[in-house]
Amino acid sequence: MLKKLINLIVLPLFALTSIALVQAAEVGKLDEADIAVSSRANDVKDHGLKEALAAVFIKNSGLPSVVLNPLVKAQINTPEVILTQYGYYEKNGELMLKASFDHQRIISTLRQAGLPVWGSQRPLTLLWMSVNENNEPTVLADASSADIRIELAQESTNKGIPLLLPIMDLDDVMQVSITDVRGMFTDVLANASARYQADYFAVANVDTQGGNVHFSFKLFDKNRTNGVLQALISQQGNAADYKQATKQMMNILADYYISQYAIASTGSDVATQVSFTGLNNMTQVVHVETYLRQLSAVKSIKLSQFKGDSATYSIALFSSVDDLQRLLNIDSRLSQLDTKGSVESFYESKTDDTKPKLIYQWLG
Repeated sequence: MLKKLINLIVLPLFALTSIALVQAAEVGKLDEADIAVSSRANDVKDHGLKEALAAVFIKNSGLPSVVLNPLVKAQINTPEVILTQYGYYEKNGELMLKASFDHQRIISTLRQAGLPVWGSQRPLTLLWMSVNENNEPTVLADASSADIRIELAQESTNKGIPLLLPIMDLDDVMQVSITDVRGMFTDVLANASARYQADYFAVANVDTQGGNVHFSFKLFDKNRTNGVLQALISQQGNAADYKQATKQMMNILADYYISQYAIASTGSDVATQVSFTGLNNMTQVVHVETYLRQLSAVKSIKLSQFKGDSATYSIALFSSVDDLQRLLNIDSRLSQLDTKGSVESFYESKTDDTKPKLIYQWLG
C-alpha cells in the first residue's frame, strides 16, 4: 500500500565500533515520513501527503491495519488539516516528498479510535542470523554488504523496530560459530549476547530450498525464567526470495512487540504511583517528567512528593500498571529497586496502599 516508509528511526541498524550499554532505543521522527513522488504537480503532491500521513499513523501504532479505521481514514483523506510542513529533496536521483504532521493530533486520533499507540521508547533486538554469503554459510555481521542486510535495515526502518547485528569481532568469533547459530544453541548465544546489552536477542536461519527461501526464527528475552531460556516466538516459513523472507520475519517480530508495548486505552480509570530516586537537580526532574509524558501507557502525571533526591508521581493510565511497568523496564536510564525485603518494608503496614509500588533509580 505504501511505496516507502523511510527516516522512521535515526539508526535502524545500530553500527557498533565499540560495545556500549545500550538497551531500549528511542525512535525519532514519528511525526514525519518521506515518500517517493513522480513530480511536484499538485495532484501528485496531494496523493503523496495522504501516503505520508498513512505512514505516520502506522509508525505511531505499529499496526498496518490502522489505516482502515474510519476515523484514521477520514484524517488521511484530509492531510492538510494536520500538516505542519512539507518540502522536496532528491535521493539517488529520485524526487522525495518530506511531510511532517501534528504529532498530538495523530495520537489523539488513534486514542479516539480506540487503537494502540506505540511510544518512542522501543526494545532493542540483537539478531544472530545465518545466511549464505559467497556460497558459504556465515553469521551475518553488521559490516556485511549482503543484500539481506540492506533488506533488514529497510524493514527495521519501516516498522520502527531498532535492530542490532553482531559485529563479529574476535570476541564474537571466539564464542559463536556458524554451527551455534544454525543449531540455535541458545545458551551459547545468550552468553555472547550479554556484551551487547540488548533487551532481546533473536536467532534466525535462512536457506534456499528448491528455488524457495526457507527461514526459521526464534526470539528470546535477555532474562531467564527459572534458569531456562524459553523462546517467546518460534516460527518458520517459506518465501519467494530473501526480501520476502526478511519481511515475514520482521512482521513476526513486530506483531510480538506491538502486543507487548503498543497500548490501547481500556476506557477505565487506572492510577498508580511511581517513585524515582537519584534526582540530584531540577534538570533531572524535568527529564523524568518529559520521559513519563511520552510513554504510551500514561494519560497524565502529577508530582505528589519531592523529598531529598526522590520524586513520587501520581500517574493516570490508559491501561494497566503491568503495561506501564513493561515500558519502564526497557529503558536503560532506569533501574528498578526491590524494596520488598528492606527493613522499612517490614515495618510498613501491609494495608498501606499509598506507598508507591514501583520505585526506580534514575540513571539518566
